[in-house]
Amino acid sequence: MKTLRILTLCVIGFLILIVGVLETSCSPSKIASDLTSGIFKVGAPIFEQEGDVDTAEISGLAMIKTLEVFNFQNPSNKNYLNLLARSYATYAFGFFETRMVQHQFKDPEKYNMYADRAKNFYKKGKLYGMDLLKRKDEGLVKAMSKGLDHVRKKMNGYARHEIEPIFWTAFNWGSHINLSKDDITVVADLPIVEVMMARIVQVYPGFYFGAPHLFYGVYYASRPAMLGGDPKKALQSFEDAAKVTQGRSLMVYALQAQFLSVQTMDRSLFDDMLAKINAGSVEALPEQRLANALAKQRAKYLQDNAPQYFN
Repeated sequence: MKTLRILTLCVIGFLILIVGVLETSCSPSKIASDLTSGIFKVGAPIFEQEGDVDTAEISGLAMIKTLEVFNFQNPSNKNYLNLLARSYATYAFGFFETRMVQHQFKDPEKYNMYADRAKNFYKKGKLYGMDLLKRKDEGLVKAMSKGLDHVRKKMNGYARHEIEPIFWTAFNWGSHINLSKDDITVVADLPIVEVMMARIVQVYPGFYFGAPHLFYGVYYASRPAMLGGDPKKALQSFEDAAKVTQGRSLMVYALQAQFLSVQTMDRSLFDDMLAKINAGSVEALPEQRLANALAKQRAKYLQDNAPQYFN
């Protein structure tokens, strides 16, 4: 814990120093901020290579607030919007949703607390993503209020190199919807998200270690047939996601166990997925060391709750 406190103090000290620089004058502050945005953009993957979950959980919040300060000081820099959309998405999914699994049956109060925090993070991430999309292509944002055909027409013009802000906006949006199934006003937006993700799967299915396939795996596995659920499509999506990293992403197996095996009441699949996670190494995919460590945590909580899922 001493190391974590030192790390947090260092981040706060850095933030105070930079804010002081930003307040000195207009032109130098923007230059400093733009340079820093480039550093954050290149260095963002380092956070995802952290293998210590506790360190990442604490430092991740400090990083998010630091990004928000820079974005406030330099709102014209699009890098900060993209980094914030990505950071809110990955933090909520990695930490809050894992804690939801941990407390789902044992402590409903904590489960609801983490669910609310996850929804709030996804909402913030979506807002940053939408702000970025509006600056890049205001026509796409306007199309969202005109109907699916208009959104689909706009999305059909997007190429592989333009996908990143679309993905993080859709991921935040879709994740918020997935945690708000009892709110019809939120769920009503799902078709828009699906159209956005469909284009991503067409032009860049391997983006972010196969995350578009994972989206569809959860999408098809977490809902009944009358609402678009399809176990066969879910299984194919999970298998496609696993192929992107040659089976080195343990989170694929965690989500397959959590959603597909429970939805189909397939205890054998559930056990097989957890066995793959337990046998796998966090180091198998160094670029996603943190995600693999979180997958191992999630596997433990899933195993602890197995009697509740398959009673």
